[in-house]
Amino acid sequence: MDRTFIITGGNSGLGYQCAKNIALQNKENKVIIASRNYEKSVSAVQQLILETGNTNLQAMLLDLSSLQSVRDFSKEFSQQNFPLLSGIICNAIAGGGATKDGYDMTFGTGHLGHFLLVNLLLKKMQSGRIIFVSSDQHNPPSFIAKLNYSDALDFSFPNRKNHNVMYSFTKLCNIYCTYEFSEKLKAKTEKKITVNAFNPGFMADTGLAKPKNIAEKILKNIAPLLATLMGTRSSAIISGKLLAEYMLNSKYEGITGKYFDRDKEIQSSELSYNKINAINLWERSIELTQIQQHETIFEI
Repeated sequence: MDRTFIITGGNSGLGYQCAKNIALQNKENKVIIASRNYEKSVSAVQQLILETGNTNLQAMLLDLSSLQSVRDFSKEFSQQNFPLLSGIICNAIAGGGATKDGYDMTFGTGHLGHFLLVNLLLKKMQSGRIIFVSSDQHNPPSFIAKLNYSDALDFSFPNRKNHNVMYSFTKLCNIYCTYEFSEKLKAKTEKKITVNAFNPGFMADTGLAKPKNIAEKILKNIAPLLATLMGTRSSAIISGKLLAEYMLNSKYEGITGKYFDRDKEIQSSELSYNKINAINLWERSIELTQIQQHETIFEI
C-alpha cells in the first residue's frame, strides 16, 4: 500500500536521517520534507533521491513560526493527489525572538505550529502514526532550567523565560500533546491513529544553538561529556533510524500514548503526567492558534 509521511524539519539532522530510512524501507513511500527553508529542502530531496533510489520525495514549504503558513501547508497538501497520509513526525523547532504571530519562537515553532498542524491534518488520516520529537530536557537538571508550570500563557510570549527554560518547556509541551492527542483519539473517534513521543538523546552531530552568554558557552562545551556520562549520547544517524522504526515497524502497531527514550519505552517526568497542566495547555493552544471548529475533529 502506498503511504505518505510528513516530516517537519526534515532537511537536515535527525529529520533527514529519518526521511532517509523511511524512503529506503519502501520505494513507494511518499516522503514530504516540510520546512521553512524551501531551497534547502529541495536540495535535501535531491540528495535523498541519490542516496535511496526513491523518487517519491517532495519538498513543501512549511514555516511553523507562522500559523498562516501552517494553514496554507494543510490546504496545499489536501489539494494534492498524494497517497494515504500514514504518518506525521513533528520534529522541527527554532529559537530566538518572536514568531510572525508574536509568540516566543521556541514555543511557537516547537509546540503551537505542530499543535495546529496535527489538528488540521487529522481529517486526512484514518489510521497511522504521529510522533512528537521531545527530549530528556523536558525534565532538565535544576542547574540547566527550573520548570514551574501554572499557565501556558506564562511561557507564550518572548522574553518571559530564558532559552533553556523555553526549550525544556516546549519539549514538555510535546509530551502533554502526545498524551492528550492519544487519549482524545481513543475516546472520541473511531480512527486507528497512534501518538507517541520520542527522545532522540543528545546528538552532537546536529549542532547546538549558538551560545548567547558565558553560561551557555560552558554548557555547550561540557554537554557532550555530560551526555556520555549520563548515557544519553546518540547521533542523528542512530536516532534517525530508530525514529523511522517507530513509524514503520509492525511491532509498534497499536501502541499509543507512550514515551520512548531512543529504543526503550520509559516513563516521562512526573510533571508530564499532570492532567491539569495538559488541559490548560490544550485550551490555551486552541486560543492562541485560533482553531475553528471546522479545522479540527475535536469539539472546541
